[in-house]
Amino acid sequence: MAASPRPNCTYVSYQFEVPALDPLAVLETLNESAPRGYFETPSRRRAHAAGSPVVEWKGTGPDRFIVADRWLKQLAANILSIGETPRVIATFPFYAGDEINGIPSHLFLPAWQIITEEGKTSVTLIEKNDPGAAERLAQRADKFQHFSYHSPHTNNRSVVPTVLSEVGGGWFPSAVTRATELINDGSFEKIVLSRAFDWRRTTPFNLFASLHRLRQANPSCHTFLVDEPDGALLGASPETLLSLFNGEVRSEAVAGTTRRGESASEDASLAEALLASDKDQREHTAVTASILRRLSMVGVLAATSRPAELLRLGNVMHIRTPIVGTMPADQRFLAIAGELHPTPAVGGKPRDLALPFIPGFEPHARGLYTGAVGWINLDGQSGKLFVALRCARIQGNVARAFAGAGIVAGSDPAAETVETEMKLRTILEALV
Repeated sequence: MAASPRPNCTYVSYQFEVPALDPLAVLETLNESAPRGYFETPSRRRAHAAGSPVVEWKGTGPDRFIVADRWLKQLAANILSIGETPRVIATFPFYAGDEINGIPSHLFLPAWQIITEEGKTSVTLIEKNDPGAAERLAQRADKFQHFSYHSPHTNNRSVVPTVLSEVGGGWFPSAVTRATELINDGSFEKIVLSRAFDWRRTTPFNLFASLHRLRQANPSCHTFLVDEPDGALLGASPETLLSLFNGEVRSEAVAGTTRRGESASEDASLAEALLASDKDQREHTAVTASILRRLSMVGVLAATSRPAELLRLGNVMHIRTPIVGTMPADQRFLAIAGELHPTPAVGGKPRDLALPFIPGFEPHARGLYTGAVGWINLDGQSGKLFVALRCARIQGNVARAFAGAGIVAGSDPAAETVETEMKLRTILEALV
């Protein structure tokens, strides 16, 4: 492997295949400090882990996706890639934020990343492009070619407490009632309200053991780990915000929820009732229509929704509509993502009318919860962002878990309370 410097080329990336490795196990073995990135969909045999930023961007404000894309273009012009171009880890909080309020959006180019797809494992390494780059890359590559896992001591699993400390106390039922009043008055059509619960214990939570449990229990979901200023956010999301490969745009509407049955017949009966529910169908239709409209606004061609289907997860099921379109030649990944985020599945509809009401209801900061997390290829033309759901923010021995529900006309406070508590089980039962 040799790298020939070119004018204005600051970095060199080297991508190569290695014998089969588990990206999560590599991340755990290296155990580097934040920021990191990890994304895995076990049912599709796709996993991606990364760490140690070489260069990064942070920004806030309504134009954050546009500014982030400018930074990405500048970065791409300053990298010499040997093999495939590297991926950039990306996190966009729910709120755009400003210099005073909210956490910033964050992109970073990792010093190393390992990707497993279609039965192959590849590693990408980054170095400053100077006379010693080739030797340093060769030495680092050899370590991945002969990687040795390290298994640290794991905590004994703690029993999930029967009572958690809810941030803000019992505010949620009255908020649902008030939100439906505002909907009936025409203030907005839908609003998503979330709850936050704290679990404190005497020993620290184990991030990597928890992630391993999440991916085992939720193979069809997107297990993830990203970092915030106040801790690490990990979860198993059922929802893709945007996937873009070879010009094909994919998104999905996931809205409408019920529990899983204890028997096959009860499960089938609950599924039938969900599909027949006027409230859930209205909520789902609103999300689907909004995504299709926003894709059209950025020029995505022939964006069509396929028939709605049931997304069956471990303890809940949702109505899901896959959405597929064609990428316009003059658009880029982040422009489309910026138009979609946040969808009505996590925010509200109309977006501009509903979102300003959420901070007045919720007694907690969302941060990256319901934000967009994932990766973007350096070329800006492909990538994958997931909606950060079914997750908890971990800081030492404290875990803050989140769950939300979409409020529309006819929403019942008791039913919405039960729905959020069902969703919480996904993350709480995985924490170690």
